[in-house]
Amino acid sequence: MKLGESVTDGSEAWFRLRRYAGWVAGVVGLILALIAGFDLIKLFFSSQDQIGRVAAIYFGAVSLIVILALCVYAYFTIHKVKYANITTNAHKISHLIRDIETYMQNAKPKEGATPGEHEKYIVETRKMFQAVLDQLARIFLILTSTHCRTTIKLIYPVGDEPYFYTLTRDSGSRDACHEMDQWRVRQNHDPLSKNSEFVRMTGNKGTSWYFISNNLPRHHGFSTTSMTAYQPNYGEQVADGGVLHRIFHRRWPLPYRSTMACAIRRGEFPDLKGIEPLTLGFLTVDSESRGVFTERWDREILFAVADALFYPLIRFIAAQNEARERGVNLA
Repeated sequence: MKLGESVTDGSEAWFRLRRYAGWVAGVVGLILALIAGFDLIKLFFSSQDQIGRVAAIYFGAVSLIVILALCVYAYFTIHKVKYANITTNAHKISHLIRDIETYMQNAKPKEGATPGEHEKYIVETRKMFQAVLDQLARIFLILTSTHCRTTIKLIYPVGDEPYFYTLTRDSGSRDACHEMDQWRVRQNHDPLSKNSEFVRMTGNKGTSWYFISNNLPRHHGFSTTSMTAYQPNYGEQVADGGVLHRIFHRRWPLPYRSTMACAIRRGEFPDLKGIEPLTLGFLTVDSESRGVFTERWDREILFAVADALFYPLIRFIAAQNEARERGVNLA
């Protein structure tokens, strides 16, 4: 697909027809199954006396309660096991961020270094950030049992207006999105002002610096320039227009339907004067499925990684600016 082209195959009407034909077939099948089930129940009870019927109802009710209790127990047990299973990946993230700090302190190009040395330093550091995102994507794969993508997005100025770009992604999505990410930077496609939740997270008066949605197509008032990056003629605003909107609106343009993001920021430091809040960018994770993130716990995982990345990214931004001043063309 070339940049600027639609991600759809042009047959929206055929897509909607197939989708709703499947829904109709499912509803008809459910109705027929209920009718058939009622006939079986009638046949079963007609051959029993009153005591037998009461016994059957009692046995059925007890069995249903036991099954539901076992299902609830299994759900919470599996959920806890999933969080236990991510400890190795969380350790790897800490290990990788430590290595980034070590590399950036000891491999930084010295005075008089060639542009090639600066470029190598930037490329190698970016690969290390990508390795962190690989482990973060793995964590949310374990937790959600769905394919998840992770990104680091950094803010940059164009005149007096802030924009943002994707520094890197997990290796699973980087190659697929690299060309589009570069196009978005060249076109200055992503002003912060047109991305509602990013704007909120950069403010210093807020009480939370994260965003989560488990069903973006139904998230009223959410706006993002990613809409026009993946499908230019879609528009940036997501609005719940009701049943008719969902039937006749175009296919969802983004490759994800659930997302979480948090600010990579330093807040106020009461014990030190002159330390101002500073937001470098955002750490994001998304999934192609709905209803996959648990806000209470998953946001803390995201914040833990974002906080650890703050100072390595400060160093990286300074090194990147220095490399550009020396004429290095950074892709």
